[in-house]
Amino acid sequence: MKIGIIGAMAQEVDILRSYMQEPKTTEIAGCTIYEGKINNTNVALLQSGIGKTAAAIGTTLLLQLTKPDMVINTGSAGGLDSNLQVGDIVISTEVRYHDVDVTAFGYEKGQLPANPAAFLPDAQLVELATKESQRAGLNAVSGLICSGDLFVNGADAINTIRTDFPTVAAVEMEAASIAQVCHAFGVPFVVIRAISDVADKASHLSFDEFLPLAAEKSSTIVLAVLNCLD
Repeated sequence: MKIGIIGAMAQEVDILRSYMQEPKTTEIAGCTIYEGKINNTNVALLQSGIGKTAAAIGTTLLLQLTKPDMVINTGSAGGLDSNLQVGDIVISTEVRYHDVDVTAFGYEKGQLPANPAAFLPDAQLVELATKESQRAGLNAVSGLICSGDLFVNGADAINTIRTDFPTVAAVEMEAASIAQVCHAFGVPFVVIRAISDVADKASHLSFDEFLPLAAEKSSTIVLAVLNCLD
């Protein structure tokens, strides 16, 4: 079994990469893929770059070049669920775009033509991530994660997203693109992210301060999940 892991930034993949013994490194189209083992598990770790297009390019390359059996998206997110604080874990039960609108043609908000309105993760991976978060003593919320090419910062953006997606738990910039590519290739996925900010008007300051904490917490759960999949 091989597990694909995707993070957007170096900070989001560095901890996981440190567990790999002499990984094979491939740099292509602005992406970096590290292949090797974490403990006894075969892993292909992708640093994709930030945003939806970078994530889609990277995920496609990861799936085509390394053929993982499943994909875990890790990293940071902005919390919108009132139960989420910095350092908490958010696990996807569905993933949607918050910045897509072709409703004029009868689609749901966030839905692209020829695609489902929501991309659904693998239920067993969701259950496993939830269980391992609890085992680690971390607060975890499972719910809707929304993606867009926007760093959500301030009341106007938050209110717009909450109006369109009342159950949204967290926002970020890559997961829906990763999910769409996995859906197209028929590869199971899950999103496991940690909260770096609560998407308010000071979220950019919180993000800079707490990204290392979010990277540590999300990596902790990914490592725990890998141990269970071994």
